[in-house]
Amino acid sequence: MGEVLFFHLALQPHHKHSGSITGGRILFLAEVPVDAAKKRATNPADEDALRQEAERLATELLPIAMTGHPRQEGEDVMRLSCHVVPQPSEDLLEHTADAEKDGVRLWLLGAKDE
Repeated sequence: MGEVLFFHLALQPHHKHSGSITGGRILFLAEVPVDAAKKRATNPADEDALRQEAERLATELLPIAMTGHPRQEGEDVMRLSCHVVPQPSEDLLEHTADAEKDGVRLWLLGAKDE
C-alpha cells in the first residue's frame, strides 16, 4: 500500500421533508496519509481495515470543506459514496485544500446534477 491514499467522495443531498434524493452530487477529492490511518486503525496490518479508517478520516472533513465547521449534532446525514483513485496531478494537489486536519486534506471539486 502506498504512503498516501486518494479517494473520490460524493455526497448525495436529499429533500429535507421527504428524504428523497435530489439527483445531484457534491464531489470531493481526499488525500489521506497511510500513517494517519495506521494511528487510528484497530488493526493497522489489515489493508481493508486501513482503507476503511482512511475513508473515515476523509469523511470527517466533509462538513468542514463545505461549511468551514465540523458536523453539528442533529444535522442530516447525506448518502455517501467513496472509492480509491490513483494519485491526481501535482497541479491539482498544489491547490489549497478546503479542509485539512492531521495531514488529511480534502478538496471540494464541485457539484454535478444527474
